[in-house]
Amino acid sequence: MSKFHGLRHPVTIIIALLFLCLTPFIGTAEQPALSPKVKADVNSMMAGLSDEQVRSLLIEELQKDALNNTNTTVKSAGPDGVLQEMLDGLEHVSTSSDDQTQALFEKIPNVLPDIYTIFVRLCPHQTIKGAIGNLAGILFFILIGLFIEKSARKIILPKFVKAESLGNIFTPIHNFEKITASLVLELPSIIGLFLFFAAAYFCYMFFIWTDIAYLRIVFLATLISVTLIRAITIFSRILFSPRSPTLRIMPMECHIAGTIHRLVTWTAGYAVIGLMFIVVSKKLGAMPETVTLLQLFIASLLLLISAGLILLLKNKVKEQILVPSAAGDDKPSWGRQQFASIWHIPALLYLGCLWILLFTNLINPTEHTRGAFLLSFFILPIWIVADMALQWIVRYSMATLKIYSDSLDEGEEISEEELDNRDKGRKTYHRVLLISRIFLVLGLIVWVASLWNIQIPVFSRLSAVIFDALVIMTLAMLFWKFISNWIERKIEESIPKEDPDKEESDDEWGSAAARGRSYTLLPMLRRFIGTILMTMVTLTLLSSMGVDIGPLLAGAGVIGLAVGFGAQKLVADMFSGFFYLLDDAFRVGEYIEAGGIMGTVENISLRNVMLRHHRGMLQIVPHSELGSITNYMRGGIVVKFNLDFPYDADIDQIRKIIKKVGIAMLEDEELGGDFIKQVKSQGVREITNSVMTIRVKFTAKAGAHFVIRREAYRRITEALRAKGIEYAHKKVIVDIPTPPPGAPAPTQEQLIQAAGAAAQQVVEEEQANKNQQTGKSQPSGAFD
Repeated sequence: MSKFHGLRHPVTIIIALLFLCLTPFIGTAEQPALSPKVKADVNSMMAGLSDEQVRSLLIEELQKDALNNTNTTVKSAGPDGVLQEMLDGLEHVSTSSDDQTQALFEKIPNVLPDIYTIFVRLCPHQTIKGAIGNLAGILFFILIGLFIEKSARKIILPKFVKAESLGNIFTPIHNFEKITASLVLELPSIIGLFLFFAAAYFCYMFFIWTDIAYLRIVFLATLISVTLIRAITIFSRILFSPRSPTLRIMPMECHIAGTIHRLVTWTAGYAVIGLMFIVVSKKLGAMPETVTLLQLFIASLLLLISAGLILLLKNKVKEQILVPSAAGDDKPSWGRQQFASIWHIPALLYLGCLWILLFTNLINPTEHTRGAFLLSFFILPIWIVADMALQWIVRYSMATLKIYSDSLDEGEEISEEELDNRDKGRKTYHRVLLISRIFLVLGLIVWVASLWNIQIPVFSRLSAVIFDALVIMTLAMLFWKFISNWIERKIEESIPKEDPDKEESDDEWGSAAARGRSYTLLPMLRRFIGTILMTMVTLTLLSSMGVDIGPLLAGAGVIGLAVGFGAQKLVADMFSGFFYLLDDAFRVGEYIEAGGIMGTVENISLRNVMLRHHRGMLQIVPHSELGSITNYMRGGIVVKFNLDFPYDADIDQIRKIIKKVGIAMLEDEELGGDFIKQVKSQGVREITNSVMTIRVKFTAKAGAHFVIRREAYRRITEALRAKGIEYAHKKVIVDIPTPPPGAPAPTQEQLIQAAGAAAQQVVEEEQANKNQQTGKSQPSGAFD
């Protein structure tokens, strides 16, 4: 017999070559298991040998091993040694694979009898007719579940809008809205699926006519298979939306979406039925070799059908590859054109590699690949989902960093500079997306290899890091988007509605509307959450890469302690601001006075508060320097002003006129809502010389008291004039002494000058007293 007797089968040669090529990358190199026939021959031979014969054989084998090791050491120094090592490895692998393949193929004639044996076990009497009758009973209960589902959908569930007519109702913008609308449309199908499963299950369990365990296993397997296939169909309709382009997440034509939907549904259905058949066969007592051959047959048939579909749909897929991308390219690149022409070749090679890997895995019972075949076969849907997540992460990151955003407000005018910046941002976005997709493809390749226990140095670890990073960043982005949108919505709710008449009024405090507490706190909360989230994501990514983050955390603690000692002023500002906000001392939009500085609160940061003076200046004050705060926006503002009348005026008539004016202003639609207490007279405040002073008082909301005071002056003046009452004119009585006898009498000009000087002195004294009183009751400049 030839030394290379194991190379007589072509399949064995291919398997041996594959094993030889992949041997350097296999993570756990295990010795191939001996076939049962070889083990039996060895045991029978060893049983007939004496102790001396066994000792002689052992010494002979040890000498051969020593000689082989010496030869190997010598030969491995040159190219011929490397080639001989490859040849020895090829011989070893091919011999082992040939024995295992022969042992498996010898069991092919036993497959049909074994299937017949497990089939008749469905009947207590082990008859084919009884087994068929029991299968018919299982089908009957499945039909009962379908009947109950259809009846419930017609009677109980309301009629929903069809997907074809949904585009006439509304047009979703974001993918989240499309998915939500699709879920609403599929809600009757989802509820019906639950009803079907529950009805069929409970009907079978309550009305079952036999307690055969094997029959129960077949019923549950059939029910679960039907439910899984229908669930996959619903998910595929949500993802591809073959009947409604309005709800379609991925841009494609309706006939292509329908084709992909049918392919996904049929392929997944075939995989579910095949897997369930194998599981049931194991449960019913099929031989291990029968189960292995069934797995090989089902997988081979799936791969053959897939290869036929690749050849059948070759041109359609080529057209889709050549479709212009979203980047706006009119003509596809040279690389895309070449790939579109030969895409089916790597696809067929991929299917061939899958079959070889599956075959080697099945003939080697020591290998455990954790569902590697199905995950590798459905690599395209996995790529689609991962690519969608990757695109969303890149797009949202670009929009958050304000580099590029694909959303544009309707009717918004864009300058040429903005168009250039937008075009640069779009190119950057597509460049980053391309690089990210390259890393994703490499990660998928390495991940598929790791599923088959093929470990590629460095890259295997890199693949795990890429997928961990993708999952972590997706979850972090989803959390941040939810928090950010919620904060934005609450901020918009806290903004008061704009008053169209507000612009016409002259607000002496800067016309800033007071905001709610949410408008003040939520932006700072968003910054804080963003900082914490970015730190946690960074540390988690470093940890997934194998970096020990313990020293980093310790170092960060030391740095934080050093910063705390070195930046005490900064820490004082931050803590002061925190307690000011905790006490709700002021909010954005309120007019305050702090530390001799006044203005409207325009913005609050971690360290400073920005005050806009009513004359336009922006004042930035650290929190630690605010000191005591006077907030003019909490509660009402009491306004008092004086009216001067002649000393002989009718006080009661004036009081009634002021009261009527106050009632009229309180009933005014524009001014009435800003009153806390109406305009009224407080009576005579003082009488000086020929002037009687009457004080008027009202209480109004902060900021509105300026307008009310001006309107009160106007209305009171008009009401008094209508009654013939005038304000007192300023009079200064100058007493000119009589000149002594013989002295010349003062001239008229001298008398006028003396009277004017005396009047000027009186006016200045009264104005000084008025300014002093006003300064004690209100801030300088606030009511100027």
